[in-house]
Amino acid sequence: MPHLGVYPGGGFSIFDDHKVEIVGYRGAETIKDQDRVDLFRKAFGLLHSSAVNGQAAWDLITAVLATR
Repeated sequence: MPHLGVYPGGGFSIFDDHKVEIVGYRGAETIKDQDRVDLFRKAFGLLHSSAVNGQAAWDLITAVLATR
């Protein structure tokens, strides 16, 4: 199993490193404060390093399904 550097949480999108759009249970929020934008950039980096794709993703899915 891959290690998650951060809990994935709700969805967010980063635009031009200057704006973050967050979508959650409370609705949508736009963040333009650079300190908070940087926080989401850091979270994205941790999520990216935890991601699996291609054959590794298929292998992970197959392994999880085999345990059920």
